Amino acid sequence: MKNNMMKYALIAAIATVFFIACKKDEVITPTPVEQELITTLRLTVTNNEGFNKTFIYKVENGFGSTTQGIVTKDDIVLASDKQYDVEVQLLNEKKTPSEDITEEVKAESNDHLFLFQSVPAAGSGSITFNEGNKDGNGNAFNQKIKFKAGGAGTGAVTITLKHEPTDKAAATPDAAGGETDVEAVFNVKLQ
Repeated sequence: MKNNMMKYALIAAIATVFFIACKKDEVITPTPVEQELITTLRLTVTNNEGFNKTFIYKVENGFGSTTQGIVTKDDIVLASDKQYDVEVQLLNEKKTPSEDITEEVKAESNDHLFLFQSVPAAGSGSITFNEGNKDGNGNAFNQKIKFKAGGAGTGAVTITLKHEPTDKAAATPDAAGGETDVEAVFNVKLQ
């Protein structure tokens, strides 16, 4: 009986050491990938008549931040009734030197969509949009697009960058779905 008690005691001691020595696997919480900080949207506007100008919309602390800081923007001033080639560039100017985010967005074009809206939608002060470039699947991406200026007047153009849109054929940000990375509203003067 003494032998049996010693066996049980020895088994209990070994089991205790075994359970103490085995650590519970540590749970590793993945770090979410944060969106790149975008502080500046640049529109480079050109045409075949020699027009070449860059219009800037800058948010000091980045688009979508809860405390945007100082927002500076140019007015888009164009000749009326003309067509223009437009290219969008995105920057993080909080870094020195500034970081060009455009190449990353282009590399992920299947997951991004630039949308352009004019107020008014037609007539004096309006801009219409067409011939935007495509993503790797042949869907709208619109990082490069054509502007057609309407008659002389004033208006506004909103440029929105959607991340993971659910409808890349949509004409409005709400219809496109996904997350808004950038929204910039420029005043427009057509003369």
